[in-house]
Amino acid sequence: MAASPPSAPTKPTLIHLQNSSSQSALWVLEELEIDYDLRLFPRPQGRAPPELKETHPQGKSPQLLLPSGRVITQLSAIVLYLIRTYDTSHTFSSPENDPVREEMLLGIGGTDLASKLGSKLMLHGVALLSPFFIRPLLNRVRKFLNELVLDPDIAACFDVLESELGAQEWFMGGTAPSRVDFVVHFFVGLAVQPGYVHLEKYKGLKAWMERCEARPAWKRALERGNGYDLDYPRQWA
Repeated sequence: MAASPPSAPTKPTLIHLQNSSSQSALWVLEELEIDYDLRLFPRPQGRAPPELKETHPQGKSPQLLLPSGRVITQLSAIVLYLIRTYDTSHTFSSPENDPVREEMLLGIGGTDLASKLGSKLMLHGVALLSPFFIRPLLNRVRKFLNELVLDPDIAACFDVLESELGAQEWFMGGTAPSRVDFVVHFFVGLAVQPGYVHLEKYKGLKAWMERCEARPAWKRALERGNGYDLDYPRQWA
């Protein structure tokens, strides 16, 4: 008797990379309390493994594999899909009918902050991993660029986020996190964990981070994941 063909998947699968923004996608899945599969990957030598290119040519994480075979990448797009598809009670949908403000906050807390932090981390990594005899020169260049451009721009992003959060618990109001909170949380952590930004200056953001990480779904996501250490320079040293 011929073997039955394998059944088609009926739930999404998250391709999850250690110490990366896919932790935020995992957090959303836990908040939604839906069935999903999880494929965990480590970061050998601090880089994404080549196996990630088997499901998407960029070879990055997070990736959300849908039962239809579609692959969604980019954290913000994954969070948008999950909320629109599975948040039937609208718990995590933005209570403010202001998609323009939502996109603005995602641009500031995601795109703008991410680009500056990426440059800062790259300069830090190059200085750490270069031959010892050129490190003094690279560190001087790094210090110059940080002081002239990167640190002021990062501080400006944090100033705006602090102001936009105001006295609210969540960026878009309401009683639960929304897409902005899920996405921006990663980039704030990417600045805070290596010590680039200290939240003592940002009382609202500090309380917001603590609020995010006190949620049971965040704690479950940490347990299901395989590590969440964003202090990349310490790992490189």
